[in-house]
Amino acid sequence: MTDSDLHLDIVETRGPLAVAAVRGEMDLHTTADFYPRATALIDDHPHVILDLSGITFCDSSGLNTLLRLRRHADENGGRLTLAAPTDRVMHILRLTGIDTVFPLYADVTEARAAQPPRPS
Repeated sequence: MTDSDLHLDIVETRGPLAVAAVRGEMDLHTTADFYPRATALIDDHPHVILDLSGITFCDSSGLNTLLRLRRHADENGGRLTLAAPTDRVMHILRLTGIDTVFPLYADVTEARAAQPPRPS
């Protein structure tokens, strides 16, 4: 792995919920490969928590990819939740107002606890 790679590691799956850790740089050069892997995860598990604690850089392409993934989850009856953004990523989310369009939590445990209950 180089510093500019972007990885999506599935940490947990439980019915419609998946937790995935994202590591690396989220930019123009990495999001083209990342997006189809993330949409496939959403197709299998419509409620996805992305752990952003491993993101070292995020530019406008990365932000656009997150917004596109949110729309994909919405269209599939799911929800994309962001957890544990680094200070750097949180700054860009706030600066652009994107922090207001995502469920956003300090860590994965908090994000998991806030997920809607599974239907009986």
